[in-house]
Amino acid sequence: MISIKSLKLLTITILLVSCVQIAAAGINEEVVSEIASDYYDVYGSPDLKANLACDEVFERGEEATLYVNIMNNGQVTGYEADENEIGNDINEYGETLTRTYMSSELLSDRAITTADSMTATLSVVDPDAPIKIKLDTLLLGSLSTGKSLGSPAAFPIEIYDNAKAGTYTLQLNVSYRHQKDSAITPPYGDTYYWYEDLDQTMLVQIVVEEEPYFKILSTEADLQAGDQETINVTYVNMGDQVARDCIARISVVDPFTTTDDQAYLGDMYPGESKNATFEINVADDATAKTYSISNEIKYKDVHDKSQYSDGLKVTVDVGPATPLGEKVKDNASVIVGLLFMVGIIGTPTYMISKKKKRNDK
Repeated sequence: MISIKSLKLLTITILLVSCVQIAAAGINEEVVSEIASDYYDVYGSPDLKANLACDEVFERGEEATLYVNIMNNGQVTGYEADENEIGNDINEYGETLTRTYMSSELLSDRAITTADSMTATLSVVDPDAPIKIKLDTLLLGSLSTGKSLGSPAAFPIEIYDNAKAGTYTLQLNVSYRHQKDSAITPPYGDTYYWYEDLDQTMLVQIVVEEEPYFKILSTEADLQAGDQETINVTYVNMGDQVARDCIARISVVDPFTTTDDQAYLGDMYPGESKNATFEINVADDATAKTYSISNEIKYKDVHDKSQYSDGLKVTVDVGPATPLGEKVKDNASVIVGLLFMVGIIGTPTYMISKKKKRNDK
């Protein structure tokens, strides 16, 4: 004689023959309860923890990779047996088969603490934080309890040049799926699973260290092709620490040359500005346009170690060469003035010399 449960099983199995893929992925819990036995309710979930697997201190303007390790500390907090379900199946299928399936289900249910299909998204807590996350989302796979990622999640970041020193908080959100429950179908042993989508948010912190930070405040230059002129550059220390024995250095390329590429600035305290003067030669055939001249500041930090600023750019305009006729015209007054001075100075000398000769007679 066929039992009522077996009859239900046969009927629903026929209905689900064409839905094997759905059954494998998990089907409606009410439908499964008609054909499968859920001997246990197991309690627990994944519990993810995040920490940095790299140095937490970064410099202004630095491009780096933030390595984040994730560990699963999920625990099974308890379970509860369905004595009615167990008793009914022992009566119908025998104790040996029922106990075997009970053990199988309990083992399967322990996967409740595994985080599957993890997706990690990194963001800044303060939208005004001077940090750019270049790649903010990573697929991380699965993580069972007691395990950590085989290799840390790698997020490329950039610290803005104008970042203020201090501690900044980043938010790591990990969404995942975990097995919520399972049920088994005696006497055939097919297992069905229910899944649940969850997410966890964790915080990590990074530090932008205190250090000098230089900017060009202003540039004064009046350059033309064929000129030999000076440019005046004003630097300011926008950072948080004093920079000792600062030396400004420029690096010129065609159409510029120089034998005066360094200027000593001395100590520069936070907020202090100082001027540097460089002599520049401009090639005769220089194209009239705007040029950028690379420069940097060498200094000693608070630990008396030599450091270099980030690359700076001096912008100068070069005008066309002055025509020869205009040069002569511009210099005419100078030449006349010189001749006039020579005449003034020369006349008394001649007169004195002549008078002396007369006296000598």
